[in-house]
Amino acid sequence: MRRAAAVLFFIVAGCAQLQELAQKTRAQATLAEGLRNFDDGDHKAAATALSRSIKLGLGAQDRALAHRHLAFIHCSAGREAQCREDFRKALAAHPGMQLEAAEAGHPVWGPIFRSLSGPGALSAGLKQYETGDYEESAKSLQGALELGVPEKQRVNAHKHLAFIHCSANRVGQCRDEFRKALAIDPALELDAAEAGHPVWGPMFRSLKPAR
Repeated sequence: MRRAAAVLFFIVAGCAQLQELAQKTRAQATLAEGLRNFDDGDHKAAATALSRSIKLGLGAQDRALAHRHLAFIHCSAGREAQCREDFRKALAAHPGMQLEAAEAGHPVWGPIFRSLSGPGALSAGLKQYETGDYEESAKSLQGALELGVPEKQRVNAHKHLAFIHCSANRVGQCRDEFRKALAIDPALELDAAEAGHPVWGPMFRSLKPAR
């Protein structure tokens, strides 16, 4: 009886592995189909296949490749927000991803990609914050943090994320971002205009370590 149970276990495990392998194979084949469609200029079919390949379960680098080409498609159609979102997903899957020379030189998606990678993401986030585009700013700032910008820039990103959360009455998240900024730089001070803000000014002062 035990031998029969053991045999059944290995059969079931083997079937599961075969199903997983088949799923990965379908994902790879669908990705290849999407890339061929993209090269042929059939962006509608390419977008469908690339999105399906991601849902089927690609590895990190292949997922980044699929999102990268989806970003190209959205940029080509003037859908900048969706272009940015797919570039963010590509970089989240593969933070070291770089565009090829011809891709990086593209007049539309080249600058957008550069604005989302490393320090560029922080600069983009701060510009979006200044223009009042807080939703996009938060995404860019979070992206900069995920890509591992240096300490001083991380402090600035957390600080501005705190401002955004405070402005939206997300008090708990505002406190968390200030705490993260102060954990990196306990000597952090707000600018005069920032410190005078009626919401985040008192909150920041309440979190400053005692001298």
